[in-house]
Amino acid sequence: MIKKPDLNITPFVDIMLVLLAILMVSVTSTTFEEKQVQLPEGSKTHLSQKKATINIVIKKDGEVLVNSQAYKLKNFLENFNLQFGQYDKNSLVYIAADKNIKYELFMKIYSDVVKTGFTQIGLLTK
Repeated sequence: MIKKPDLNITPFVDIMLVLLAILMVSVTSTTFEEKQVQLPEGSKTHLSQKKATINIVIKKDGEVLVNSQAYKLKNFLENFNLQFGQYDKNSLVYIAADKNIKYELFMKIYSDVVKTGFTQIGLLTK
């Protein structure tokens, strides 16, 4: 007859209990010191200032509306720069265009907005 080997896990359990006891003692003896830190003062600007949002709509007849105010296409850049040139350049600009306009017209308006200095430009879809 073949005898089955006995599995003795007692030494393994003894080692684990010793490691657990060492861990429990070391965690309770750890102390934390509170250090006083002088933080620098923040900037004096108001973070709660809301950025202005500029909405541009390009109609299929070529009319351009900026915040519901109509602009002529041929001198859009000059009018847009006069009206919104002093705005924060991180303001959000949303452009919505009719799906039947020429890509060239859209890109002219988009490039005029970029030339004015705005960097946060979003394109609106249906």
